[in-house]
Amino acid sequence: MKTYYLQMTSPDDLVAATPKEGLCLRVVDPPDGAVNERFYRGVGGAWNWTACADWDRERWNAYLASNPVSTVVLVKDGEEIGYGELINRKGDVEILSFGLLAPFIGKGLGSASLELVVRYAWTLGNVHHVWLHTCDEDHPAALGNYQRRGFVLYETQEEPTPETRPGC
Repeated sequence: MKTYYLQMTSPDDLVAATPKEGLCLRVVDPPDGAVNERFYRGVGGAWNWTACADWDRERWNAYLASNPVSTVVLVKDGEEIGYGELINRKGDVEILSFGLLAPFIGKGLGSASLELVVRYAWTLGNVHHVWLHTCDEDHPAALGNYQRRGFVLYETQEEPTPETRPGC
């Protein structure tokens, strides 16, 4: 499997997507393990996300309580369509998870949704770096979407995706 590491070093690098009317971001505050668990399984099930697939609600809540994780839910016309999970490590923000639920894939919402998540990432304090990784088992349009939004590929590895999520 190929793993691709992408980054942005300035909020000015973010390339805007075509806006989608009715699309917004809801910050989950206070953290709620039920939300993370539901979206991790709902979004990641199709893409073989396994690192936290066997976590129960108690483990999700403990993870959120002990790590600087922010969770955002993407909402379109009042309906939850996807999410993003981010962690801020002293200004180094990793987008741990991002994606849409299956009924909303292929409807032209990915680019605008990603833009909202990335804009939010840059607001998490004194941020100097936003990054993520994806792999060739992800949605076929994922890598291109990240690059069109302004992420720059800085490393490619031929090995399993590393477990960068705290606690996995």
